Amino acid sequence: MGAGDLLNSMFEFSEKLNALNLSDEEMSLFTAVVLVSAERSGIENVNSVEALQETLIRALRTLITKNHPNEASIFTKLLLKLPDLRSLNNMHSEELLAFKVHP
Repeated sequence: MGAGDLLNSMFEFSEKLNALNLSDEEMSLFTAVVLVSAERSGIENVNSVEALQETLIRALRTLITKNHPNEASIFTKLLLKLPDLRSLNNMHSEELLAFKVHP
């Protein structure tokens, strides 16, 4: 695997995400859901972070349901992007480590 694989994966992810035609508000809430994660290292109050993320997810579901009443699967498709983002994060971390080891 190389930087080309990472870039290709990033572009594929971006194209699939863009295909959902999210509004700026929907994209902002999705970004907040991604960033507010209790799985991050160093989190001291996991329960509070989980509660905040659940609130953001509910707000995102409400907004998508309101904005896309005839497209019920958008919310599900969006949540299914979370594992893809984790994979991209892992690929990126591996590239950074390889870069540090092999200057």
